[in-house]
Amino acid sequence: MKKLAFRFGLWMLLGFIVFFLFMHLLGLSDNYNLRVLNGVIHLGIIYLTIKAFRSKYPDTVSNYVSGTAMGIYVSLVGVLGFTIFMILFLSFSPDFLNELRKAMPMGDYITPITASIFILVEGLAISLIGSYILTRVIDMNLART
Repeated sequence: MKKLAFRFGLWMLLGFIVFFLFMHLLGLSDNYNLRVLNGVIHLGIIYLTIKAFRSKYPDTVSNYVSGTAMGIYVSLVGVLGFTIFMILFLSFSPDFLNELRKAMPMGDYITPITASIFILVEGLAISLIGSYILTRVIDMNLART
């Protein structure tokens, strides 16, 4: 179970980093609305992880706690890794940090750590809610077959 979560979590982390760097190279990394696409990456990887978990351990079907826990485990790897990446990125990119400060209402209080904590909290909230919903959807589809 942990190997599965770690493997998919690394894919999630890679997806977040590649997407962010690509948007940064295009000059779009300050576009706050692109977070939606991070959500697509996040939920897509959670879905694939829970589906793989249910295939590998079919006796866990209809146990929503195990599916939700798997989604949270994979998200911890991906989101925590991305949080660390963003702390480092923002620490070494003061121009980008200043752009964030100008764009945010509480910009004066934004540091690399506080900005990354927002990412961590948002990611964990998405993983908790998304994991539960996706577990129920996957279990419903598996029950039909």
